[in-house]
Amino acid sequence: MELLRYFDETTTRAVHARREYLSMMIRSQCDSVVQYGILKGFRVPPSNWAEIISSAYILGTYEVSICAILDLLRSPRKALVDLGGADGVFGVGLVEVGAFGRSLIFELDADRQRALAEMAQAHGVADRISVFGEATPDFLDRVEASGVALPQCVMLCDIEGAEFSLFTDAVLSRLQNSHVIIELHDFLLTDPARRDNAIAELRQAAERYFDVCEVKDGLRDMRNIPLLRNWSDWDSWLLCVEARYRMMSWLWLRPKGEAALTEAAVDELVIDYQRRIFAA
Repeated sequence: MELLRYFDETTTRAVHARREYLSMMIRSQCDSVVQYGILKGFRVPPSNWAEIISSAYILGTYEVSICAILDLLRSPRKALVDLGGADGVFGVGLVEVGAFGRSLIFELDADRQRALAEMAQAHGVADRISVFGEATPDFLDRVEASGVALPQCVMLCDIEGAEFSLFTDAVLSRLQNSHVIIELHDFLLTDPARRDNAIAELRQAAERYFDVCEVKDGLRDMRNIPLLRNWSDWDSWLLCVEARYRMMSWLWLRPKGEAALTEAAVDELVIDYQRRIFAA
C-alpha cells in the first residue's frame, strides 16, 4: 500500500506540473487571449485559484457544454446573472465580448468582489456590470431593483452546494420565464441523506415550472482545434482537462412551452458548437 500511495502521489504531482507548464505555454503563445468560442477575444487574467486550467479558457474548451448553451441564448438585450462570480471569466468576459448586454454578479468572498469590480473597470465594462455579495433568498429582488426584468435574464449558478438551498419553490416560480443553468455539487453536502437525494429533489421542484435537461461534462472534440493540430494527443488532452475530482453535471432549466430537448439533442448542441468554433 505504501508503494501504491507513493506512485499515486508522485504521478499526480507530475501530471499537475505538466499541466501547469502547458498552460503557461498556451498563455505565452496566445498572449492570454481566448482563441475560440463564445469568449473569443477576451484576455484571461491570471487566476488566484484555477490558473492550472487557464489553457482551457484560452482554447475555448472550459465548460464547453455550458458555453454551447450560453452561445444559443446570447443576446445583447439580455442580462447574465452570474451566481458565484469567481474570477469573472463569464460575468465580465461575456459582457466584454458582447454576448450579453450586462451582467449582475453575486459573489460570497469580499476579496473576489473587489477583484471583480476592478476587473470590470480594467476591461472597460464597469458601467454594465454590477457586483453584489452573497446570493441570499431575496437576490431576485436585487436583480429587479437593478432594472432587469427576470424573463430577460440568463442565470448561471456555480455556488458549491448552496444551490440546493437557494432554489426554493418561490425562487423557481419567479424564474419560470428565464433560462437557468445550475452546476450540481451534491458531493459537497455533508449530510449523507441529503446528499443522496439532493439532485432528484431539486429536479422535481424545478419540473413544476420548467422543462429540465441534465447536461453532462465530457464532450470535447479535440480533433479540430487548429492550434493543437501539431501537438501530441496526450498534451492536447491535458490542455483541455479541467483538473476536477469528478465529472461535473448541470441542470438546464428551460421555460415551459419551448420545444423539449432530449439528452441526445443536448449532446448534439454541444458537438455542433465545437464544430463551428473550431472551423478553420
